[in-house]
Amino acid sequence: MASLKRVTHKNGRVVYRIVISLGYDKEGRKRTRSLTYSVDQSASPRQQEREALKYAMGLEDRIKYGHDSGAVNLSFEEFAGKWLETARDSLAYGTYVGYEQLLRSRILPYFKAYKIANVGTADIEAFYKTLAGEYSPGTVRRYANVLNGIFGAATRWNLIPGNPCQNARKPKRLKETAKLKYFTPGQSLIFLKSLQMTYEVQYRKRSRKQREGQTHDTPGGGTYSRISPVPMQYRVFYTLSIFCGFRKGETLALQWSDIDFEKKEISISKAVGKTEHGFDSKEPKNRVSVRKVPFSDSLLELLAEYREQYDRYREEVGSGWQGGDNLFIRRDGRRMGQSTSYQHFVSHLKRYNRWVAQHPGQAAAEGLVPLPQIPLHGLRHSCATLLNYLEVNIIDISKYLGHASCSTTMNIYAHSFEEQKRMASDKLNEFIRRNA
Repeated sequence: MASLKRVTHKNGRVVYRIVISLGYDKEGRKRTRSLTYSVDQSASPRQQEREALKYAMGLEDRIKYGHDSGAVNLSFEEFAGKWLETARDSLAYGTYVGYEQLLRSRILPYFKAYKIANVGTADIEAFYKTLAGEYSPGTVRRYANVLNGIFGAATRWNLIPGNPCQNARKPKRLKETAKLKYFTPGQSLIFLKSLQMTYEVQYRKRSRKQREGQTHDTPGGGTYSRISPVPMQYRVFYTLSIFCGFRKGETLALQWSDIDFEKKEISISKAVGKTEHGFDSKEPKNRVSVRKVPFSDSLLELLAEYREQYDRYREEVGSGWQGGDNLFIRRDGRRMGQSTSYQHFVSHLKRYNRWVAQHPGQAAAEGLVPLPQIPLHGLRHSCATLLNYLEVNIIDISKYLGHASCSTTMNIYAHSFEEQKRMASDKLNEFIRRNA
């Protein structure tokens, strides 16, 4: 990183001495570039420092991107590689790996023969057409985000006169927004009821050696069925998802120390996600994702019941406990696996729908109907839809979900909020009719 030194001349003029590290030469000697930058003399010292720092960072990045060697001869492949490496520190590891895969799979093979300065809007549009019909709208947007990041950086550092992605048009079918899958408010209530029901569950018998902890393949004893309730930790996991709108990674990362039973608040300060060391705890998706989410009395009772059950189980495991304070766990106390909650969620919906089909009279009497098969993340979408149905304002919904801005919330849920807009219109019409 560039270093700054403030220098005040005898006549009072202030300049900054900037030194930029250029790595090391073949002999191992450190290479640097230094210059003197004159700041606005009428600005405050803090403003002057910011001005000099901004200039130094811009100059450093322009050197990294190869500006000094001439943009005309800089290949797209070379610049894209430098851009990705430079952007690495500002990206989540999973995002970085995803960008790298997108570059390697389709972007670099397509633009390999181009110079960065020779790519135009027509070339970008031609690339988008190669994706049409092959990828989902969400995947296409990820490709577009990578290209926009590359050419946006090239534009900022004056390597090219403008970003060719800015006015590039995608094929119409690529502009369609993928329909969110979620529970309606009524379906959410039914789903919560389904978590309190019992179901016939098939279990696989374990051989004597497996029961004694020898996990290598041994003949088992077939299967057997049992009427069982939904395991408590899954009831808590899915209830938190639909009541609090947590992302799966945020829920998996929860520890008991994150729950304040007196204030009835849950602190979200971390999330489980892909890191260089596999799936592990890391910082949340963005700055505003760090938040405290209040919860209801009914959820307080459920959490308290789960805590009692959790403590009893931990005592039973004894010295075999391998985990820490994780809320959602495997048999030995370690944090629950990345895909476990999703797999159980899919199985639960199938069991519930099968029960409804097998008990039509009882289901009708209790107001239970089949539920759509939605992804686990759909519970977060269901939470947003439910909050909007309860007329919570969009600012509070955005903060509740930990979105970067209200516009993010509106962009994601505009379609699912359409029904609520119709309800608002009906209320307005009724108000006018009554007061006409």
